[in-house]
Amino acid sequence: MNLFPRRRRAVPVGRFDAAADRWRDVGDGGSAKRDQLTVATFNIWFNDLHREQRYHAIAALLSRELPDIMVFQEVNRTALEVFLAQPWIREHYCRAAVAGDGNYGMLVLSRLPIRRSTYTRLPTQLSRGYLTAELTINGIDQKIVSVHLESGKKARQLRARQLSRLFRALGDDANVVLLGDFNLRDDENHVLDPQYQDVWPSLRPGEPGFTEDTSINHMRYDMKNKHRHVRFDRVLVKGPAWKADDIVLLGREPIAPSLPRIFPSDHFGVLCRLTAQPVVPRNRARKPTVTVAARAALARWRRPPPVPRRPPSPR
Repeated sequence: MNLFPRRRRAVPVGRFDAAADRWRDVGDGGSAKRDQLTVATFNIWFNDLHREQRYHAIAALLSRELPDIMVFQEVNRTALEVFLAQPWIREHYCRAAVAGDGNYGMLVLSRLPIRRSTYTRLPTQLSRGYLTAELTINGIDQKIVSVHLESGKKARQLRARQLSRLFRALGDDANVVLLGDFNLRDDENHVLDPQYQDVWPSLRPGEPGFTEDTSINHMRYDMKNKHRHVRFDRVLVKGPAWKADDIVLLGREPIAPSLPRIFPSDHFGVLCRLTAQPVVPRNRARKPTVTVAARAALARWRRPPPVPRRPPSPR
C-alpha cells in the first residue's frame, strides 16, 4: 500500500499545547540563533520485537543528549505515540510527521522553530521519500532533510536515481543538512554529490562507523543469523553556514541487563555537532561600493555625445 500517493505535499508543524493537553498545528515559527547545532538521525526499526520497550529506550538515550534537531525513519503509529508523549519533547520541541498505518513513516523533532515542512515521495517500491524542514538560523535559510532510500543490494540503481532526484531538488539551496538512512554501501559512494560533506569519514577517517554492526548488535545478527557491517546511516552537510566538529554513534548497548540481546534498533543512531560559521545572509548582502571616480565615469558614459553645430550658410 502506498501511504503517500502525491509526490510532494505540505506537512503540518505542531507544538504541544499544555493547557489543552494536545498537540496543535502552528504557523510560521520564526527564526533562531545558534552558535552550535546538534542533529541526530535514528532508524528505529518497525519490527514488533520488544517494540515499545525499544522506543522508550531510544527516547531515554536522546533525552540525555537533547539534540537540537532529531529525525527518525520507520516511524509507525506506536512509535509516534511514544515519542510525542515524552514530557521533555512536549516541552521543548515542535514536530512534523508523516506516519500512516504502515511502517515507513518519518518524524522530525526540532527545538528550533520550523517555518515550513514538506514530504516528497521518491520513485520507490517501498514507500520511500524525504521529509524537509525549512528553518531560519542566524538569519540564514537552512534546510534539514530526513531521507530514507530504497533498501537491498538489487536496488542500487534505484537508489542512485532517488539520490539524483533529491540532489537536483536541493540544487538551489545554499545550506542543507541531509541525514537519515541512505542504505548505501561504500562502493556506491560515487553517487553522492561532491558539494556535500559526508561527515563521518571526514572527521573519523580511520573508523568504519558501521550503523549496522552484528559484531556488537546481537539482535541484528539474530534476525538472519549472518553478519553485516555497513554504514547506512549518514549525515551530509552542504554550504558555508556550518562546520562539522564531532560525530558519534548512539544505541550501541542493550536496552536492559535482563535483555542482553535486545538493542534499541537494528540500526545505531548518529549524533553530529555543527558550529556556525560567519556567513552574510543573502537578503542582507551588501551592495557593491561605487567610488566617486566610478560614478563620474559612468555619468560621462551615459551622457549623449554633443550634436555637431552646422556652419552658418552663406547669404
